[in-house]
Amino acid sequence: MQASAASAGAQAAEGAKAVPSLAEWVVALVPPNPIKAAADGAMLPLILASVAFAIALLQVPLERRTPVIRVLDGVMEASLILVRAILRLAPLGVFALTVGLAAKLGVSALAALAGYIGVVSAICVGFMGGVLYPAAVVLGRTTLRDFARAALPAQTIAFSSRSSLAALPAMLEAVRDRLRLPPTIGNVLIPLAATMFRAGAGIGQTVGVLFIARLYGVDLGAAQLLTIALTSVVTSFSVPGIPGGSILVMVPVLMAAGIPVEGIGILLGADTIPDMFRTTTNVTGHMTAAVILARGETSAAPTS
Repeated sequence: MQASAASAGAQAAEGAKAVPSLAEWVVALVPPNPIKAAADGAMLPLILASVAFAIALLQVPLERRTPVIRVLDGVMEASLILVRAILRLAPLGVFALTVGLAAKLGVSALAALAGYIGVVSAICVGFMGGVLYPAAVVLGRTTLRDFARAALPAQTIAFSSRSSLAALPAMLEAVRDRLRLPPTIGNVLIPLAATMFRAGAGIGQTVGVLFIARLYGVDLGAAQLLTIALTSVVTSFSVPGIPGGSILVMVPVLMAAGIPVEGIGILLGADTIPDMFRTTTNVTGHMTAAVILARGETSAAPTS
């Protein structure tokens, strides 16, 4: 068993040595063929190409870009349906991956997994209590009591459902009725934030990648750590608003750092508790951004 674990770690270390330099990685971010990048699973170059295409699409007259947007919306909805179907079958695949991985790494992996759950949960709680709440009070100029009471219903839904989109109605009600923020905040910012911006996903992906690297004995240098940080930030914008969404998009982060992607199976098998805290962090971040931007909008409003 120890020999198998050592062999897996050696293979992972060899993969890490094959990671390109920082300059090569930056050049590789621009895909010569986005379709080939999608087929090869090069998610980060594909995301950057998609962002560039979206920016270019905004320059097209509305009547011409509307059909393209409708097609892309249809593709997105079909993709989410497919992802939900995959998640229903995921326990079988997770079980198969976990059995093989546990056979290679031994029972010690269970203790490490418990540590991973505790670290992710603790970082999320610390980030909310040490960063988001103080930012809402200081920058948003609201009281801690008012913000906490307004955010609690959405946080409760997020914690139980593990979905930022499921908590969206509660967030809209909070910014409208409890915090009484400008209508533009509820109509534009909150739906946009629930769709794209997820602070908890960045925390979960970074800790998850470091955990898998440690599990396989892969030593990460400065270039790999920078790659993990940048890739986690970029891929967090593409996390679907469904339970376990951030784990699903962790594969490109693992590939970018040269870490075995099969380690993601053991994270999927124990993702329920970390995902609860990640989703709660996401929702708290959305509410914090709302009060801060509302304060800026109020300050910038012309006075009579």
